[in-house]
Amino acid sequence: MFKMYCVFSKEAIKKMGGIRGKMAGQSGHAYLHSYWNSQESFPDDAIGYKNSKHPIKIALITENDEELFVLFEKYKKICGATLVKDAGFTVFKEPTITCIGIGPISEDKIDEDLKCLPLFK
Repeated sequence: MFKMYCVFSKEAIKKMGGIRGKMAGQSGHAYLHSYWNSQESFPDDAIGYKNSKHPIKIALITENDEELFVLFEKYKKICGATLVKDAGFTVFKEPTITCIGIGPISEDKIDEDLKCLPLFK
């Protein structure tokens, strides 16, 4: 089974002022761009996700931006991954890291560092 993740940090959410539309847009970037990255770098995973009967997307949250960077650096080596940086034209006054996308990734490659993160509610 393949999964895709969007991971926000509490710091990024605070910078967005809790604007749900902005968060939804940024999560779209995370899922789409990590999938595109997977098509290029991990094509078997992209095909596996596309052909899945029950594709799974999960939104998680970390305490801080540093945790995002650590997760991104780790998972970009084993699956599709993207670091989402908003251009700074609407909500932000300058380019700002908002979240990361991870996946598609098979369950056997998911470590405790993702499994233990709380769902973004």
